[in-house]
Amino acid sequence: MTGPIIPHQRIVVSASVAAILGYMVFSVWAVASGDPALKGDVIGTWKSFAVLAFGFWLGSSSGGKAKDTDTRPTGTPNDPVSVEPVQP
Repeated sequence: MTGPIIPHQRIVVSASVAAILGYMVFSVWAVASGDPALKGDVIGTWKSFAVLAFGFWLGSSSGGKAKDTDTRPTGTPNDPVSVEPVQP
């Protein structure tokens, strides 16, 4: 099977960029409007975006690292988890 990893990747990226740019324009307007509640909501949303981006970066930089060795217990007492058969 060949093809892109993400279906319609250009559309997804373009829509995401358009949404972020649109929210940025709205944010500039909201901060310039002088309404404290609206200004606080917009700044809080950008802070949430920053936390989300950091969490994604942290997860993607460490989450995909798998061990190359088989970590299943072998049933010997030297393993961290000793698995012994149950005697009837």
